[in-house]
Amino acid sequence: MMPVISSQIIMQKLLISLIAIASLTLSACSFDMLTVYKIDVQQGNALSQEDIDRIKEGMNKRQVKFLLGEPLLSDPFHRNRWDYVFYFKPGHGDPHKARLTLTFEGDQLVRKEQEGIFEMPDDIAKIEKDR
Repeated sequence: MMPVISSQIIMQKLLISLIAIASLTLSACSFDMLTVYKIDVQQGNALSQEDIDRIKEGMNKRQVKFLLGEPLLSDPFHRNRWDYVFYFKPGHGDPHKARLTLTFEGDQLVRKEQEGIFEMPDDIAKIEKDR
């Protein structure tokens, strides 16, 4: 009778050990350093810096839309402010952010503010790979 009890105890310990190993193995999948592939995340307006540099004060809204397209953010309470926002996070790199804010009076552009540099996602990915 004793050997049956000890074999049950051995089986229970083996089962507990297998569960512990499986849970540790699965939890290791969540560690960032073990991740093999991460996708690139791109959001917003991918604009070229050349097109932004072509935007000048005094242009009308139609001319700006022709060069840059529709703004990402168009606030119904501030119809004279357009925001072009770009965010790119390479799979294994630092995020890249840029923002262009255009302010109009009536139909004329009166102010252009830019934070960051708009770069095409392919160029950013090449820069991150070279690091």
